[in-house]
Amino acid sequence: MKNKEWKSYSILISPTVIFVIFLQFYPLAYSFYISFQEWALTSSQIPQGFNYLKNYNDILNDSVFHRAVKNSLIITITSVFFQIVLGVILAYLTIGSTWTIRFIRTILILPMVIAPVAAGTLWRMLFNSRSGLINHLLIKVGIVGPEWLSDQTWAVISVIILDIWQATPFVLLVVVAGISSIPKDFQESASIDGASRFQTFLRIDLPILVPLLLIVFLFRFMDSLLNMDSVYSLTFGGPGYGTYTLTFYIYTLGLRNFNFGDASAASWIFMFFSIIFISLIFYLQKKYEN
Repeated sequence: MKNKEWKSYSILISPTVIFVIFLQFYPLAYSFYISFQEWALTSSQIPQGFNYLKNYNDILNDSVFHRAVKNSLIITITSVFFQIVLGVILAYLTIGSTWTIRFIRTILILPMVIAPVAAGTLWRMLFNSRSGLINHLLIKVGIVGPEWLSDQTWAVISVIILDIWQATPFVLLVVVAGISSIPKDFQESASIDGASRFQTFLRIDLPILVPLLLIVFLFRFMDSLLNMDSVYSLTFGGPGYGTYTLTFYIYTLGLRNFNFGDASAASWIFMFFSIIFISLIFYLQKKYEN
């Protein structure tokens, strides 16, 4: 690129670059600064000075934070695992271009387009232990339904079910696109050699789909970790701290307790571990491709 063209290019993109820096990097830098400040909005409208690593120490020694980390990992790992398994199964069951298959696929992706808050509200009514449809149907088959939202264990399971229901369609669509890109010659050759459909999947389709599934896993893992809408509308973190997740914990610190110093510190701890995880996924993907 010639020097004159580079100058023109720089002039054209500079407003966008400045805008992005202002919107992205300045808030990050300011939150990092606040994470070392003593600042609770209930006692002061401005930061009260540096307290060094006190905020980070308070967060790391907070039992509610430990519970939030545990819940986040349980919910995320379990839900993403089932999303990928069910997404792959549904993708193979609905592969094709007939109108029936297209209609079924359209019905299956409907949960993905529902707002998380609306989905959480809908499932809160379904999980109601006294008047909810789920327990009503269980009673019809002779099963006494659990206290879905009143028991801590079942509340976590409820959040997992909601996450699986709403996010599996995303995996379905991506895997269908991945399957469609696999050369038909590979599958036809395996069929001629006498391989079953399951053997073809294990030996041909799955190795080709692994890099794509790693990216899907990355997107879904991060999205599930960041998801607060469902917890907010379904359980509001309860019962007690039973369904507190990292995002709900940070939301409670910052926007309910107005403790901006601790909330910023918790956010940066969350970001630190997220960066490590993302780097690990990209490393595994690159290693697999090589």
